[in-house]
Amino acid sequence: MLRTVSLCVLAAAAGFAAAQDGSATQPAQEDAGRKLGFFSGDYDRVAFDQPRFQIEPFIWYVSPGGNVGFPGNPLPHTKDLNIDSPRLGGGLEAHYRQGPWRFTVLGALAGIEAESDASSAMTLGSINVAPGDRLQTEFDLNTFGLRGGYQIWSFATDPDDRGVHLLRSNLDAVVGLRAYDYDLTVRRISGMPAVSEGEMFHIEPIVGIKWAIEFDGQFGIDLATNIGYFPEIGDQSSSSFDITAGFRYTPVPNVAAQIGYRLLVFNLSSDDVEAEGALAGLYGGVSISF
Repeated sequence: MLRTVSLCVLAAAAGFAAAQDGSATQPAQEDAGRKLGFFSGDYDRVAFDQPRFQIEPFIWYVSPGGNVGFPGNPLPHTKDLNIDSPRLGGGLEAHYRQGPWRFTVLGALAGIEAESDASSAMTLGSINVAPGDRLQTEFDLNTFGLRGGYQIWSFATDPDDRGVHLLRSNLDAVVGLRAYDYDLTVRRISGMPAVSEGEMFHIEPIVGIKWAIEFDGQFGIDLATNIGYFPEIGDQSSSSFDITAGFRYTPVPNVAAQIGYRLLVFNLSSDDVEAEGALAGLYGGVSISF
């Protein structure tokens, strides 16, 4: 009888120990198989944002570079005309998003007026310039755009206990139009005064991408790039490359501060005026969403 009771006690103890061991290893196995954090690669498709507007005014500390002038003669460098120094410009972007679609209108103004002394002989339109001639140059190149984008990719990490994603990212394909309003005036203000001037309004199609990354719901990086081209039809042609890299901080919902750098490389040609160069500089502004 004592032997039977002893065997029963030992069997019960062994079963209890096995149960305890199973309960200890099962969560460990589940924890080992569970993907945690950003580096796990456990991403979920992010739902598209609700319809919203964004208004983004900015200032642009921009300078022109390259060669500008009039057709039929070699184009002088912007440095020779003393118009390569940065000046304050500005602009505005307005966005509307509906589901995966984004529609944007934008404009940026850049201009400079400066005087210079000709270091060599050159021809600027109807002006034959001699070394030492005093020149006054007015350069204005304003750009405007209309774009449509479609969100082709969007992922994020799992939200934390606040419902905030550690990281979100999305990629848009973009098509649209870019317009140039270009004016160049050169005056000789020494000796016998003379003036040459030309203007060009031109529209070209563009294609590109826009990539946005957001960290912890407050910090963001935006990268946008596009190329444009219009073959010579009539008296005008153009090609361009535009890249913008920006950083964003959102201290309160719906309002963000932005800073970044924009480079627009272009080649514009018409019967009145030409330009082979770039506009480049830092920009800063705000983004208001509603």
